[in-house]
Amino acid sequence: MRRILIVCGLAVLVMIGLFLANMNQPRARFYWTAMFPVFGIVSIWHELHRPDRGHEPAWKMIVRQALHWLGPIVAVRIIFLQLSRGQMDADADALATLLILAVTCFLAGVHLDRTFYWVSAVLAIAVVIGTEIEAYLWMLAAIALVAIALAVLAAAGLRRRGTN
Repeated sequence: MRRILIVCGLAVLVMIGLFLANMNQPRARFYWTAMFPVFGIVSIWHELHRPDRGHEPAWKMIVRQALHWLGPIVAVRIIFLQLSRGQMDADADALATLLILAVTCFLAGVHLDRTFYWVSAVLAIAVVIGTEIEAYLWMLAAIALVAIALAVLAAAGLRRRGTN
């Protein structure tokens, strides 16, 4: 249930970022830059609460995770530099940033926790949808609403499970 909650919650944050990129570029730059640390915090929290965490000291795991999630911020800042110089438009900028986030999540699945394979798949699908059917942003809104509903159901399930 915790994995479903993570996937759905992070998917909702990404959908918000896609809409923000079309509405307010300066805020979108800050939002997308903040997404990598947010994903990192979720990943650290998830790894700290895993029963099969292993024997690695917590500080080493935190440093490893911090480097993994903070590194791609440089790429995102370069993408936004291209946007400010007129080399990319806002839609392409948001999709490129989302693709970097998808690859970062995929690599987190390889090196950190398999849960991030699912997050990566959701993000990659969002990139494809954003690329192919940009005119149908309502479809992304519907996916976001479904993700919110699943996140709420997963949270309720976790709460019920924790009280039993």
